[in-house]
Amino acid sequence: MGRSVPTWRVRVDQELQALAPYRRLLPHDEQAVFDDLLAHLRQRRGVAGMLPAHDPWTPLLLTALLEAWVRLRSLEDALEGRDAA
Repeated sequence: MGRSVPTWRVRVDQELQALAPYRRLLPHDEQAVFDDLLAHLRQRRGVAGMLPAHDPWTPLLLTALLEAWVRLRSLEDALEGRDAA
């Protein structure tokens, strides 16, 4: 019988689970931030799956970068609103 190809979701979950040793070595406060980042990657994995890639890290890193950019933009907008008041 032939082998089935793992789904994008399974591939992402495997990659993120492989980061557990890295997470354990982070300071406690950074572990919480890391967990938050992983949660956002999991939420957006469907979108990242639309980008054809043999290496799952390309869309995962793009997704992480997008999340950081969204948060930065939100902070900039909040600061501009505060400065305008």
